[in-house]
Amino acid sequence: MSQQITKIKSRIKTVSGALKVTSAMKLVSTVKLNRYKNKMLANREYSSRINDISDEVLKWVKTKSKFAVGSTDINKKLYVIVSSTLGLCGAYNANVFKLADATVAENDDLLVLGKKGLTHYNNGNYQLILDFSEYHSIKDEKVIKKLSEYLINQFLNGSYNEIHLIYSSYRNSLAFIPKDALILPIKQEDNEDELGFAPILEPSEEILVDTLVSLLLKTTIYSKLLESEVCEQAARCNAMESATDNANEILETLQIEFNKARQAAITQEITEIVGAAEAL
Repeated sequence: MSQQITKIKSRIKTVSGALKVTSAMKLVSTVKLNRYKNKMLANREYSSRINDISDEVLKWVKTKSKFAVGSTDINKKLYVIVSSTLGLCGAYNANVFKLADATVAENDDLLVLGKKGLTHYNNGNYQLILDFSEYHSIKDEKVIKKLSEYLINQFLNGSYNEIHLIYSSYRNSLAFIPKDALILPIKQEDNEDELGFAPILEPSEEILVDTLVSLLLKTTIYSKLLESEVCEQAARCNAMESATDNANEILETLQIEFNKARQAAITQEITEIVGAAEAL
């Protein structure tokens, strides 16, 4: 009986230690979630205005922008897959990998952000671009800027006819949907407003479009990575909350078992004492 009590005590100690870890991680993830969520909401207004201005300018440009025409010499795509570097975030990475596995073709290249993604795709089945393996989180702004410039240069050089970004789209703190966003080429719609008057584009159409589209692409990439960061923290917060609830339930069950075992041990000792007294 004493062995059973000792075993239950050991399990209670182990679960209590795990409970402290999950509770602490839940608090940390909640703080990060609120911080990045506020940052994402503030960034949405800025990125929305950039999109509107870009659409308006591209609508009045007479010639087709070089950012709107993919290479016709090569049928190859580049996929940027956004994963997490840290674990304990539920099905966050698995959902992204599921979409990527169903989308990426054999001859396409992968540029994976996050150590979990690098581990998952480091199997020799895909051509990996490891230039940005040091990316850790949205705080790595220099890496994000370098990534944006790299994607633009690769597209303009004709290395790929399309560049996609597979990330997690934030709906709410409980729902995150993996999406495949086309980064390049951009959409350039023709102007159908016959009564409209073309705006004055200065200093020139080419310079304005190059500058504006570069800013648009960098803003889009940053926005998607920021949204993925929010989804990761929300997923980790939910996972740690679920783990904390499970640990509390296990502790309650173990406490009941401990009380029963202790009561049985006390009853047995009393029975032995009474039996010994009667024998005397």
